[in-house]
Amino acid sequence: MKFVSILLIAFMMIPLSAGGEREYTPMLNSRPSYLQPEEASSDARSISQILYSLGNLYAYLDRSFLDEIDTDRMETELISAMIDSLGDQYSYYIPPDSAEEFTENTEGEYVGIGTYLTKVNPVYQDLSDPETYMVVIVSPFPGGPADRAGLRPRDMISAINGESTAPLTATEASDMLKGHPGEDITITVHRGTAVFDITLQPEKVTTPSTSSGMLTDDIGYIAIYTFSLTTGASVRKDIEELLDNGAEKLIVDLRNNGGGTVQSALEIADLFLSSGRMLETKYKENSGRPETIINADPEILVPLDMPMLILVNGGTASSSEILTGALKDNGRATVIGSQTFGKGISQEIRPFAGGYVQITTGHFYTPDGSDIHNVGISPDIEVPEPEYSDDEMKAFEKLMEEDPFTPYIDSHPDYTKENAEDFAALHKDSGVPEDLLRILIRNEYLYRMDYDERPIADIWFDSCLKKALEVFGE
Repeated sequence: MKFVSILLIAFMMIPLSAGGEREYTPMLNSRPSYLQPEEASSDARSISQILYSLGNLYAYLDRSFLDEIDTDRMETELISAMIDSLGDQYSYYIPPDSAEEFTENTEGEYVGIGTYLTKVNPVYQDLSDPETYMVVIVSPFPGGPADRAGLRPRDMISAINGESTAPLTATEASDMLKGHPGEDITITVHRGTAVFDITLQPEKVTTPSTSSGMLTDDIGYIAIYTFSLTTGASVRKDIEELLDNGAEKLIVDLRNNGGGTVQSALEIADLFLSSGRMLETKYKENSGRPETIINADPEILVPLDMPMLILVNGGTASSSEILTGALKDNGRATVIGSQTFGKGISQEIRPFAGGYVQITTGHFYTPDGSDIHNVGISPDIEVPEPEYSDDEMKAFEKLMEEDPFTPYIDSHPDYTKENAEDFAALHKDSGVPEDLLRILIRNEYLYRMDYDERPIADIWFDSCLKKALEVFGE
């Protein structure tokens, strides 16, 4: 399989911390090879006239403005204004003062509450649509503070420590949600019609791109958390180990995976497919880029007759949807869970003026030609995500403030199904549903364990995984 380029599908995934996976494709030339000067449009020539006029305006300002001009600020503001004028929430400029943090985000270790977010540029706010002026959680990191507190994909944050998020960019919101271990950060969360505050403490969190293990004697399990340039190799290694350990059936968990590089998603799909289309991408008509169709390579790693299930939810986005669509449309896997996020456009990032420019360049389609943008992928077997009433969410907020988890775990240090059930029974009169109580105490138990000691997956209380095991006859 050949890849024309590495496209970023990163869903504007800003970690709420100092790190996390962000992949980008540097374009070292000042002008892409497929757009030479003689190909410039009449619109581009009119833009050159505008830029000439701006040069004249600057000359006037430099000569006449009373105070000193901050040219660095002027450059940043001009570049940002140009990108903002595109009217695309996924296109933006990362200025030089944020560039170092942006490149450090590939290290995968950071201090924060542990989640990826998206935030529409304040220029495009619509007061009738909260998703345009609040921070939207794409996915929490497994075991991080946000995950343990029960935050979920599609939760929205309207305030951080009492300050509205409406005027903030994604980067500014991310900065506010950083901190030091032990420092309190209070966020105001909107979930449906419920509004509640949660106080979290930033922690150092390291997130691997995958984890895997055997759930039963013949069922292998792989969770893919993000798609970096090394995820394909990591999944290959995981599968080889599972096959060596006797796996005859496979579950791939893509829940809360907000995306990453297209290349890694296609590399993984190619491990399971010996033929057929995996992805189609279309570009702007006069961009000089031909429509690309990626087909599977005949060589595979996983036997075609090995049963396979994919778990998805509302946090399954971008490259995760590419992998899901490739395997679902080709009849290679059954999809279980809830509707995926629905991001069917891709971005490229290039260094510019000491920072980075990200713009939307492609629109992708699944093998059967489906446009999933703003729609998502429907599962073959639906397992709805739990919904809670306003009263239940108020009870949840009160419970989090009271923190009954610490004293219970101190007196019941072993994580067992019986202890989790016992905790839920003890607090059933709190107004918090018992299924949520079990998940919350489970999260606290897991976080106290060393990462290598945690169970590979929750076969007791994870309704989606339990359904997958039922499908496999367990």
